[in-house]
Amino acid sequence: MNVKEIEIHPGHWINPRSGAVGILNEVIEARKVAKRVYEILKTSNVPCTYYEDNTSTNQRQNINYLVNQHNKDRDGLIVSIHLNSGGDGSKAIGTEVLYYDQQALAVRISKAISAATGGGLINRGAKQRKDLGVLASTYEPAILIEVCFVNSVVYAAIYRRDFEKICFAIATELAKCLGESLKPSTSTPTKSKEETKMANSLTSTAKEDLKALLKTTYQKGILKVDHSKKVSSMTDGEALGLLISVVKRTL
Repeated sequence: MNVKEIEIHPGHWINPRSGAVGILNEVIEARKVAKRVYEILKTSNVPCTYYEDNTSTNQRQNINYLVNQHNKDRDGLIVSIHLNSGGDGSKAIGTEVLYYDQQALAVRISKAISAATGGGLINRGAKQRKDLGVLASTYEPAILIEVCFVNSVVYAAIYRRDFEKICFAIATELAKCLGESLKPSTSTPTKSKEETKMANSLTSTAKEDLKALLKTTYQKGILKVDHSKKVSSMTDGEALGLLISVVKRTL
């Protein structure tokens, strides 16, 4: 693959209901990931561009806008960022990368995202799709990254916990396509023990839901200890660990 720049865009258009909606919102999160990957590449002087659709009002307009933007030249690698949806949110779901003819790259990025989360986001691998507009109608090579599923409490927590690692993993593989490497300064900063202990990104609603869930699982004997009173002081990692235990014991 002989490309001169990485061309990144988040999927869908500006309407937050234009993508998948669950515990995570695809439109909002895809923009966060796409922008962060772009920032990491830019900081390392890796040639890249960023597009987002703030004008369309339907899917056809959106696909046409993105295809037209990318087809203005033929020297880039197109990277479309999405989040997936499906199932009941309790099964083993993770990350995957869709491709038209870039199987090897899709395999590497799916593997890298999974590895960045310690296997928490299960590697669903590369899947060929020749029916998707951005993959089929653009001149340049293209991949579509489904970072994770929006409808799983467990996987949403993994995504939030490892957001920086996921973005760095994606950026690392994209940089390699141009024969580039990332600067050390773009890597994820190491948090102190105090910062890690204090880290808890759950919203107030999520905390209340988690308290209720932990109370119920304790009353039903699924968990032997009542952790519901400790939710406010839990780290994201501790909350995630308990959620994984609950899911595993109730399947």
